[in-house]
Amino acid sequence: MNIVNTTSVFPPCWAAEDMLRRLRACSFTCLDLAFDYCVQNPSYPFMTDAYKSWALELKESATKLGITFSHGHAPFSAGARGPLVEKTLSCASVLGIKYLVVHPQWKNRDGENYKKEEFLSVNQEAVFPLLEKAEKYGVIILTENLLWGESIKFSVISELVERVNSPFFGWCYDTGHGHCQGEPLEALLDCRIPPLSLHIHDNSGNYRDEHLIPGDGTLDFKKCFTLLKEIGYAGDFVLEAHHQSVDAEDSERDAILQRLYDQALTLKKLHFDSV
Repeated sequence: MNIVNTTSVFPPCWAAEDMLRRLRACSFTCLDLAFDYCVQNPSYPFMTDAYKSWALELKESATKLGITFSHGHAPFSAGARGPLVEKTLSCASVLGIKYLVVHPQWKNRDGENYKKEEFLSVNQEAVFPLLEKAEKYGVIILTENLLWGESIKFSVISELVERVNSPFFGWCYDTGHGHCQGEPLEALLDCRIPPLSLHIHDNSGNYRDEHLIPGDGTLDFKKCFTLLKEIGYAGDFVLEAHHQSVDAEDSERDAILQRLYDQALTLKKLHFDSV
């Protein structure tokens, strides 16, 4: 059960060498690559024809520092088509990324939230073309609970995974999204299929998706990890607490990242000590 940190703790398109070096200095050895941050600058290597060379160089730099990539966050949602999908999965494969989180679709073209059955059928259909490519590249696609409509509900996300029924599809439980939307932690017990990954961050509730360091908000992580253990979670601890780091002055960032790692160690112990 690795401690994994998102690269989005640095501003979009931050210099890779500096980012990797500083994360390693804070004891992070496994990362979640924020592909969604990589698309925010059209001239960033990932967005050019040199994307494969970029991925190879990034892997080489990470390997020298003793860092691996295990997760990624897609720059597109379920149902996406086109070269960006192929490019992302290709880079994920080069970097050794096992899991790629892809947001589900939650509203129709008129901006109305899907009802449950429509949400399930639309996303089931939308994900199949992605799974063909995922199998080609050896990457598992994960959907996650979001902030709107049926996407809020853990049990609905879990049911989508059950319906798709593919070894290349699972779900990621986002702790912060659930908490800020008021989804009760006990709803995890309604999930017939446990999540394969977590996005761990905190907030103060009240519909504010603050992405805080765990413990800086009001989420009951002891209860959270007790329930995760009960439903059989055995994956990594993937940190997505990036707002405090991104919003800080760069001179303050390393101290924030070190505090994030230290808190992750506390959470990991909490998980193994939970009953």
